[in-house]
Amino acid sequence: MRIQDLKIIQSVLSREVGPSWLWLVFKATLKQNAILKQTRWAGRSDEETQFVKQLPIIVALYQELQKRNGKDKAYEIIKKLLIPLGCAEQKSYLEKLDLTGKTPMEKILAFNDIMEKEGALKINTFEYLTKSKDKCHFIIKRCIFHEFFTEVGTPELTKIFCEIDRAFLSEAFPEIKFHRGDSWENTIAFGKKHCDFIFEEK
Repeated sequence: MRIQDLKIIQSVLSREVGPSWLWLVFKATLKQNAILKQTRWAGRSDEETQFVKQLPIIVALYQELQKRNGKDKAYEIIKKLLIPLGCAEQKSYLEKLDLTGKTPMEKILAFNDIMEKEGALKINTFEYLTKSKDKCHFIIKRCIFHEFFTEVGTPELTKIFCEIDRAFLSEAFPEIKFHRGDSWENTIAFGKKHCDFIFEEK
């Protein structure tokens, strides 16, 4: 875990739950392996499993927060935590790229390329529907976040990852309009068959 991530965790949880935040994280850490063992990824060591291993701590922390604060408040707190953490992670991929001289759409495509090689897109199944100089539209047909969180009984957590995309992409690429068509709920997390990612030059 990066120092930046620890700072975000401390900042959010100390504000939301007070001095007991560290004990909360400690208890969640002890539970994460048991959560993974309940899933199809138990006992595996492939690339997909290595990616999934970062998710049980989220579920464990969410469960601990529910015990303390109830489900609705726990969701609110975990959302406040995951959005800045998720944005920081995506920013770390973006910072690896030299985007000098690239058009806004070329920047998006370069970011998608690195996410396909190193990020969630290397695990998820996706397909480009449009890829032109002024518009990019791809869909995710398999979402690893949704599969994992559904399997452990917390499918609602997937929706937060949809919001991470919205928050990060809108801020990181201000020259691009990012949307999901006629609704922000056009994602697997909200019951659709796929997730829409549509980018258009403003």
